[in-house]
Amino acid sequence: MDSDDSPRGAASPDELARARALLEPPRRDDAAWAALAAAAFAAATALALAAAVILAPMP
Repeated sequence: MDSDDSPRGAASPDELARARALLEPPRRDDAAWAALAAAAFAAATALALAAAVILAPMP
């Protein structure tokens, strides 16, 4: 057998740990603050446009 006396074809503990790490879903550390800020900006812009259209004098 090999020098580590493991059966042929068996994975080492290091290989198993790497495989488990690769199979885990990626961690998302970023929050949804960017999307929330973009949505708030779009809402504020829409309200400003609506106010401008309502308050603008008729031509």
